[in-house]
Amino acid sequence: MTYAVTGATGGYGSLAVQHLLNQGVPAASIVALARSEAKAAALKALGVTVRVADYSDPASLDAALKGVDRLLLVSGSDPGQRLTQHKNVIAAAQKAGVKLVAYTSITQATTSTNILAPDHKATEETLKASGLGYIFLRDNWYIENYAGDVAGAKQSGVVAAAVTKGKVGSALRSEYAEAAVKALVAGVAGKTYELGGPLWSYPEFAAAVGKVLGKPVKFVTVTEADKKATLLGFGLPEGVAGFYAALDTSVDAGTLAHASSDLEHLLGRKPADLEAQIRAVAG
Repeated sequence: MTYAVTGATGGYGSLAVQHLLNQGVPAASIVALARSEAKAAALKALGVTVRVADYSDPASLDAALKGVDRLLLVSGSDPGQRLTQHKNVIAAAQKAGVKLVAYTSITQATTSTNILAPDHKATEETLKASGLGYIFLRDNWYIENYAGDVAGAKQSGVVAAAVTKGKVGSALRSEYAEAAVKALVAGVAGKTYELGGPLWSYPEFAAAVGKVLGKPVKFVTVTEADKKATLLGFGLPEGVAGFYAALDTSVDAGTLAHASSDLEHLLGRKPADLEAQIRAVAG
């Protein structure tokens, strides 16, 4: 059985490769797909096969997926290109005769109004229509998304977001990657997992940050326009700042307020609680 992981030098992909090894999959049975062989040197040193592949280069994907039985498709991060890139990977998997594709999607992808959801929904639909075996790994937010908020609170004692009531079910990126690998190794096609940790509100997040930092931290609700202006002040481009501000609005609409025990089920243990998550990113 040969396993492959896309984006293998990224934060999620590199963890997934390590979890495959932890699950007892021989290094010789793991293919790490990366855009640069040089960046994958650490994986190569583990005995993992490294193949150069780019989501936007179908020919490279065709070559990289030869002989692969099960594939972990880690969603791309290029705005406006992600769906096309995913379709390229799926087409290459069809040509290569891959038997099972596990895809990292988003919470409640088929019904969510989150601004990230359309690409994920369309990718899921493409996989369903492909004839390939599939597993959908619908991830809530990574706590790592809030590392900047924690660092900022260290200085200011404030967590600010354009959120009034929305809740989040975050977990550690490593937990999501571990769960994905366990689902991939189990190999039960047709499964959809709603993955996330315990739900929290932003005031609860600020309180937990305060406990971890050992200082009072308060939560302040700002408008989407204010959030965008702050991000522009940090030097982010107009489009990027607007996108991240709009994400807050998506969260406030309840798009991540979905509780599920699927992550605990796949891990075989409870995922880290909020304080433990924050400690992991507090540095």
